[in-house]
Amino acid sequence: MPLAALVSMLAALPLLGGLVRGGDWWVPAALLMAATTAVSALYRLSGRNSLPVPFLQVFAAALLFTPLFAPGTGFLGVVPTPATFGHAWALFEQGVHNINVSAAPVVPSEGLRMIIALTFLVFAVTSDFLAVTARCPGMVGGLLLALLVVPLTVDDAGLTWVQAGVCAAGFLALLATDMWVRSRSWGVVVPDGPDPVSRFNARAVRLATVVAAASTAIVLALVLPLAVPSLRTDAFYTMADDTQFGSGDNVTTTHPLVSLRRDLASSSDRTVLTYRSDSDSPEYLRTYVLDEFDGENWTMSPVYAGRDSGFDDVLPLPEGWEQDTGTPVTTQVSLESDAPRMEFLPLPYPTRSVEVSGDWYVDSDTLMVFTTDTPPTGFSFTAESARTEPDAEALAGAGVPRSLSRDYLDLPRDLDESVRELTDSLTGNADSAYQRATALQDFFTDGSFTYDLSPPSVPSGADPLVHFLMEDRIGYCEQFAGAMAIMARQADIPARVAVGYTAGEQMGDGRWAVSVGDAHAWPELYFEGTGWVRFEPTPSSSRGQGSASVPEYTSGADVEPAPIPDAEPSERDAPEPSETDEEEPRPAPEESGSAEEEPTEAAGGTAGDAGNTTGMPWQPVVGGLLGGLLLLAAPALARGLVRWSRRSAQALPGAPGAHTAWRELRDTCIDLGVDWSLTESPRATALRLSDLGRGGAPLPADVRAALWRLALAEEAARYAPDPAGGDRLAEDLGTARSGLAAAAAGGDRWRAVLLPRSLAPWRRPRVEAATAPAVP
Repeated sequence: MPLAALVSMLAALPLLGGLVRGGDWWVPAALLMAATTAVSALYRLSGRNSLPVPFLQVFAAALLFTPLFAPGTGFLGVVPTPATFGHAWALFEQGVHNINVSAAPVVPSEGLRMIIALTFLVFAVTSDFLAVTARCPGMVGGLLLALLVVPLTVDDAGLTWVQAGVCAAGFLALLATDMWVRSRSWGVVVPDGPDPVSRFNARAVRLATVVAAASTAIVLALVLPLAVPSLRTDAFYTMADDTQFGSGDNVTTTHPLVSLRRDLASSSDRTVLTYRSDSDSPEYLRTYVLDEFDGENWTMSPVYAGRDSGFDDVLPLPEGWEQDTGTPVTTQVSLESDAPRMEFLPLPYPTRSVEVSGDWYVDSDTLMVFTTDTPPTGFSFTAESARTEPDAEALAGAGVPRSLSRDYLDLPRDLDESVRELTDSLTGNADSAYQRATALQDFFTDGSFTYDLSPPSVPSGADPLVHFLMEDRIGYCEQFAGAMAIMARQADIPARVAVGYTAGEQMGDGRWAVSVGDAHAWPELYFEGTGWVRFEPTPSSSRGQGSASVPEYTSGADVEPAPIPDAEPSERDAPEPSETDEEEPRPAPEESGSAEEEPTEAAGGTAGDAGNTTGMPWQPVVGGLLGGLLLLAAPALARGLVRWSRRSAQALPGAPGAHTAWRELRDTCIDLGVDWSLTESPRATALRLSDLGRGGAPLPADVRAALWRLALAEEAARYAPDPAGGDRLAEDLGTARSGLAAAAAGGDRWRAVLLPRSLAPWRRPRVEAATAPAVP
C-alpha cells in the first residue's frame, strides 16, 4: 500500500508538465516522495504502531532536503542548521516571485523546484496516512483533485488526455491494490463456479459491469460540458483570471504577456477603451513594464502598495528627469463595460498626474499606476502627460547612464553566445549608444523578418531566441520587443519591455478607439539626460502590426553593419586562424565588462544567489557524497530500525515476547541466506539450524541451547493455554544470531548487513494457498 500511494502521487506529477519548462523539475519531488515512502514501508515491516510514521517521514525528508536544496549549510552535509532554514526561506521567496511574474510554462528556478518538491512531499505524507494508516485510499482522490485544479486554473489550455489519463491510472492502481490487499486478508479465494464455463461467465459479467460504468462516466464527461457552459474546459481559468491573487502589500496580476497573447489571438475586434487626446498623434498607452529576463521570458518585478507608493493626483518625476519638461497633453480615457478588469491603468508615458476614483498607487521606478482592490468595469479617468520629442542629436550625445541601476543591463549568464556575436556584428561600427539602438531597430525592420501571430513552433531542444533571430525570423510584437531589449542590454544600453496598446484608430473630434487587436509590446531604452525612450522593432507594414509606428527620432542615424555571422558556420566558410589569433587569447569574462556577467542581487541579498555555491565547490560535492552514502546505508539503517523496534517487545511476558524473538530469528536466517520453512515446527527448525556449523559440524553448544530455548518459547506461545514468559529471550536471541553469523560465509555476512533480504516482502516464506475442491 505505501508503494501504491507513491505511484498515485508520481502519476500526478505530469499534471504540472504544461506549466513548467524543462525535464528535471520533478526530480527533487520524486526523490523526497520516494524517501518518505521507503521510511513508511520499512517501518511498517516491524508490525508496530503506525503513529510515528509521519514523524519519521518528515525526519527523512529533512535529511534529504539539505543536500538537495541547501548544500553546504547543514551539519555533516545533511542535518539542517539555522543557515539551512535561512537559505530555504530565500529560495521560497525566489520561487514565489517566479510564480507571480512568469507566464506558463515557467522556467523553473531553484526556489520553484523547492516549492514543487515540498508540495508533493506534503501530499505524499498525507496520502500515505490516508491510504495505509487510515485505510481510506479513496480520500487520496481529493488530493489529486486539488492538483488537477492547478493547471485548469493557471493555463487556459487545460490538460491533455495523456496527463489526465496517467493521473487517473495512478489513482485506479491505488484502489486496485487496496482491494487486492483486502481480499488476501480473507484467505483463499473461492472460485466462481465448479467448471471453467461458470467461472468465465461470472468474470464476463463483472467485466461488462466495469465497462458499462466506465463508458457512462466518459460519455457524461464529454457531453455534459456541452450542455452546461460553466463546465467548459477553461471555466476554472476564466474564474481565476478575474481574481486577484496576492498577500499583504505585494501586488500580482495575470502575466502581461499572457494577456497580450490572448488579446492578439482573439477572433473578435471588440473595443477595449476609447479616449480623447489633445495630441494629433497620441503616444502608446503603456500598462505594464517588464524589467527582468530569466532566459525564457520577460517578467515584471513585484510592485508594492504602501504609504510610500500612494499619490495625490501628481506622479513622481520619471527616471532621468530633473524637472518637468515637455508640452502638457490631457487624455480622457473611458474603459468599456465588457472589457476585462484592469488593475493597472493604460497611460501615456510619461504621465505626470492622474485623476481616478478609488485607491490607486504608483510604482516610482516605472510610473505604473495600479490598485490592490478589485477594480470596477467601465470606469473613466483623466491623465495628464508630458509630450516630449527627443532630439536625435541629444540622444547621440548621451553619455554613460549614471543615475540608473545596472539591473537594467542584467542578462542570464548562459545566454547563447551566438546572440552576442550577432549584436556585435550589428553595432560594431556604431559610435554611440543611440547609433547602436537604431542599428538594432533597423535590423528588425529591414524586411527580413515576418510578422505572424501564429509563428512556427520551436524545435525540441532549440533555443527560442536563437531560433527567432537566426532561423525562421517569424514572430509578433512579443518576440520583436523582447529580442531587441536583450540585444540592447548586450550593447550596454539599459532596456526593458513595455506592454500596453498602440494609439488605436482615430474616430474624429479628437476621439480614438483602442481594440484588442491594438495590444502591443515594445522596448524602452534609456539615455542619460532624456530618460526612457520608445523604440519600435515590430514591422508596421501590411504584414505587420498595422497600428504600430516607428518614432521619427529613431531614423536620424545611419550605421553600416558588419557582416552577420551564420548561426552555425561551416568549416568551408570558416576563416583560417592567423598567428595573431593563436597568440592573442580571448579576454576573460571578468575583463570584458559585459553587463550580463555582473552579479545580480535580489531582495534581501540572498534570493538571487540561492543555490549558487561559487567559490565553495567542495560543499555540493561533500553533500552529494554524504547523500550517496546515506542512500547506500539506507537498507542497513532500516534493518537496524526493525531490530531496535523488536528489542523492547522481546521483554514482554508470554506470547508477544516469544513471537517477536522468533520473527527476529527468522529474519536473521533470511538475511544470511538460510532456508526457513513455515511447514516446520519450532523444534524441527531449531534442530536443523543446530547442524549449520562450518564444514557440516554442529554449532557450538551454547548456540544450540539458545536455539532450543527460543523454539520451546515459540511452541509454548502457540499452543500453551497460559505460556510463561521467557526471561532470557533477548540474551538467547543474541547468542543465536551471533552463532549463525559466525557459521555463515563472509559474503553472506556482509550482504546480511548491507542488503538484508528480510526487508523484501517477496523473500518472506509463505504457505501456498490450497486449491478449493470442486463441488460435485
